[in-house]
Formats: sequence, structure tokens, C-alpha cells
Amino acid sequence: MKKIYTGKTALKAPINDSKHQKRSSLQEQKEDLRRRLGCTTHKLQTRQYLETELRRAQDQLDKFTEKLRRIQSSYMALQRINQDMEEKIHRMTQRHEEEKRLRSREIVTLKNHLMEAKIFIQKLREDNVRMTDAMLNASIIHRLDEAVKASL
Repeated sequence: MKKIYTGKTALKAPINDSKHQKRSSLQEQKEDLRRRLGCTTHKLQTRQYLETELRRAQDQLDKFTEKLRRIQSSYMALQRINQDMEEKIHRMTQRHEEEKRLRSREIVTLKNHLMEAKIFIQKLREDNVRMTDAMLNASIIHRLDEAVKASL
């Protein structure tokens, strides 16, 4: 019941309870709708924020994916270059090893020729000494023969 004030005393006037209940129910519905609208607005704002963040994250993911693809591509290119270089180094090493073996054989052959030449030179020196001795002896003998013939 609602009190009506007229001057100093308050009169109690009967209010239609059904109107009051309707008004109260409408106010509760209004408050409920405001709360739900607030929640929905908050959810919508949160959803928009999350969608924006998702787009940003997807953009970053796309950028990182592209960077990764370029890095992988560069890595594969470097792998091919390294493989080619390793094969070239291997071929060069084999070539140098073969050349080293060839040079070692040449050195052995040249050492053998040098030893043969030294032996031959030594033999020639010995022969030369013998020939010189023989020629000296022959010269001495020839002079002695001449000296003997001259004294006769």
C-alpha cells in the first residue's frame, strides 16, 4: 500500500496491486535485459578484441611462416653448395694424392738414376786414375827406353 501525504498526516490509499506487480515485474525485466545487454556487449567487445588479436596473430604467423620458408630455402641452397664444394674438395684431394704418388715414384726413379750416375762417375774416375797411372807408366817407360837408347 502506498501512503499519500496531504499536509501533516499521511493517508493510506489502496493501490491496485496488479499494476504495482506489473510495474515491478517490468522493472525487473528491464534490469535483467540491461544486465544481459551489458554481458552481451562485453562478450561482443571481448569477441571483437579476440578476433582482432587472432588476425594479428595470424598475420604474425604468416610473416614467420614466410621467413621460415625463406630460411629453409636458403638452407637447402647452402646444403647444395656445401655438397658441391665437398665433392670438388674430394676430387681435388684424390687428384693431389695421385699426383703425390706419381711424384714419389718419379723421385725414386730419379734417385736410382742419380745413384747409377754416381756409380758410373766413380767408375770413370777410377778408370781415369788407372789410365793416368798407365799413361804415366807408359811415359816413364818410353822415356827410359829413349834414355837407354840414347846412352847406347
